[in-house]
Amino acid sequence: MDKIKVLEEIGLKKVCNETHIEQKYLKFMVDMDYEKLDHINTLGFVKILSREYKLDLSAWTEAFEEYWSANRQEEEDTGLFIVVDDEKSSKKLLIFILLVLVVVTFSMLFSLFQDKIDLSNYIKSDKVSYEQTTVVQEAQESLDEANSSFEEEVLPDETNSTAKDVEVVDDINKDIIEEKKIENVPEKKKVEVKEKEDLIEKVSQRFPQEAILVPNSQLWVGVIYLDTKKRRSFLGEGNFSIDISREQIITTGHGSFNLVIAGEKREFHRKSPIRFLVKDLNITQIKWSRFKELNEGKSW
Repeated sequence: MDKIKVLEEIGLKKVCNETHIEQKYLKFMVDMDYEKLDHINTLGFVKILSREYKLDLSAWTEAFEEYWSANRQEEEDTGLFIVVDDEKSSKKLLIFILLVLVVVTFSMLFSLFQDKIDLSNYIKSDKVSYEQTTVVQEAQESLDEANSSFEEEVLPDETNSTAKDVEVVDDINKDIIEEKKIENVPEKKKVEVKEKEDLIEKVSQRFPQEAILVPNSQLWVGVIYLDTKKRRSFLGEGNFSIDISREQIITTGHGSFNLVIAGEKREFHRKSPIRFLVKDLNITQIKWSRFKELNEGKSW
């Protein structure tokens, strides 16, 4: 997480001038102020910063994805955008787009000058129409596949703790990205987001039978009680009290904290999130797959 602090050492204004990322968003990222960041734009910013300054921001990205999945995922629009897994896939997609543009241009020119063209010296019109339709269908299938790939990558995967690279193709999606900024969210959605933010506890209540989670830095903690399926969450730097008398599952934003149970301290020093099962007055660390199984297949 601390690797993103390098941006402050470089100077946020200088980073802004070199990457064209607004200084206020750089400040939100350094302060881990996730609620003020847009999902798609932020992932694009992470990609740019990692490339330009040789930074490994995988831990920061995973914590951001955890927070987004738990608190803000339903805000995502279903507008068109393109996810590229690597440079090779990006080139293939751009080739498809250029091919579609060439076909459309050819079709327009053909329509304008068809009276002056001797069709017997060229190709039959029905074959041109068939080839044009085939290319357009292939391009559409490629775009659909890209959108489907993004929907699968939104949820975290324990077998691959590093979030996949997400790049925004500026030439195609510039207008769509601008429409997705937080300032342009409809008033109704803003109210819904505010209500959801109000549910996050800033100070944890104490329980008679408890374990204490002591974070080393600002930490998000999510709890799901298995008897009622009710949720509670906490965001802050203070200690968090866990009611060990109730059966529950717990997930954290990162794995740097201490856990105190009956006076015994357990230390954790992972960058990625950690999950627990609380049962019979005991706390046991569990895998991501087990967490989803206990939560009826849901990530949060």
